[in-house]
Amino acid sequence: MTVTIEESPLRGESASATRPWEALVVSDCTDLTLALPHLLWRAGFSVDVIATTGVMRSSKFVRSAQIFTSEHDLAPAVLEQMVARAKPYDWVIAADDLALKLLGSFPWPEALRPRLLPLEGAGLANHLFSKIGLSRALSAGGVQTPPFHAAACTSEAIEWAREHGYPVFLKVDSSRGGEGVYECCRDDDIERQKALFASSPLLVQKKIDGAEIDLSAIYFDHELVHFSYARVEKAKDRFGPSIVRTYYPLPLVDERVFTELTRLGRALDANGFSNISSIEAADGSGRYYFEADLRPNVWIDFPKYFGEDPAPQIRAWFRSGTCLSLESLKRSEPCVPVTLPYFLRMKWWEVLTNRYGVWRYISLADPMLMLERCTPRWILRLAAAIFPVPLRRKLRTWLRPLAG
Repeated sequence: MTVTIEESPLRGESASATRPWEALVVSDCTDLTLALPHLLWRAGFSVDVIATTGVMRSSKFVRSAQIFTSEHDLAPAVLEQMVARAKPYDWVIAADDLALKLLGSFPWPEALRPRLLPLEGAGLANHLFSKIGLSRALSAGGVQTPPFHAAACTSEAIEWAREHGYPVFLKVDSSRGGEGVYECCRDDDIERQKALFASSPLLVQKKIDGAEIDLSAIYFDHELVHFSYARVEKAKDRFGPSIVRTYYPLPLVDERVFTELTRLGRALDANGFSNISSIEAADGSGRYYFEADLRPNVWIDFPKYFGEDPAPQIRAWFRSGTCLSLESLKRSEPCVPVTLPYFLRMKWWEVLTNRYGVWRYISLADPMLMLERCTPRWILRLAAAIFPVPLRRKLRTWLRPLAG
C-alpha cells in the first residue's frame, strides 16, 4: 500500500530533469541511503526513490519519492515504475540487504530487468545474501578467503573445527549487521548453538588473526571503477558496524589490493556499490576476504574528505566506460592516512564534544534531510537520559517511524 508519492519542488538544479542520467534508489534502511542522493547528483544523475520510510522526501537531490508501508511492495513498485516509463533507468540501486534480496529474487520480465542491479537470475543465486555461497564464489574465483565448511549439524561442525583447529566462527547463512556470528574456541561452544542448525546449514569459518580492513568498491559490469582502503578502529560491538575508520589514500595502498579487488568483482559478477570486508593477516599471509555485500554502506561518500571522491569515477564510466587503473591510483602530492568517524553511530556526548573532529565530517549539503533524520534520534537519546521510562516509551512510539 502506498503512503505517498511526492514530487520534488524543483529546488534549482538539484532536481532538474535535464541531467544526463537517471537513477532509481530502492531502500528499506534510511541510514544506508542518506549519502546516495548527493553523491549521485554530483555524478550527473536525477534521482528517484522508492522506500519504506519518508525521510528521503526531504532531500533536495531527490526528484520524486514513493513511500510504501511494507517492504514487500518495493519490487512490484519498481516494476510498475519501469512499465510506466518511456525509457529504462540508467542505474537501479538496492540500498540495503533486504532491498537487494527482494529485488534480486524478483521474477523480472526479460525486457524490464533493472540495469546494473545484481540479480539471482544472472547467475548470482549462490552468493546473494548467503555467506556460504559467497565463500564458495570467492574460493572458485581465486580470491583468498578463510578456510570454510557448510555444516548441517553440530557434529559435522565440530569434526571440521577439530581438523582445521580452533578458534572458528559459526555464522548463520543469511543475517545483517554482524548478527548471527559466534566465535567458538572449543566443542562446547559449537554445541551451545545446536538450535541454529534446525533451519539451514551454517558456515564454519576459520578465524584469521589480524586487522579488519574495509575495501568497499564500485563496479560496473564486474569491472572495478572505484574503491577505498580503511582500517576499522572502533565498532558498535565486536561483530557490529564500524564507528571510526582510518582511511589510507590509494597511493599508499599495496598494488596487490587492486588486483585482488579486480578478481573479486569478476568472481561475483559485481554491479554497482559493494560493501567488502577483509582481514589483513597478522602472519603476513595477505588479505582474507569474508564479506562482499553488493550494496552501499554508510561510508560510501567518505572518500571525498581525502581527495578520492567517487562521483567523478562514476561519471567517467557512464560517459566513456572508464574503469580504474593502477596508473590512475598514483598522485604527485603527499598523502597521509586520515581517521574519520560516522556521527550517527557515535554517542550523543561524543558528537557534542567533537570527538575525533566529527563536526568536520557531518555533511550539510542536504540540510533538511539531515535535520529530519537526526532530530528524532537525538530526542530519543536525550529522553533516555532525563525522562522516566513510561514517557520514554511514548516518545519512542511517536518518533520511531521518523528515526528508522
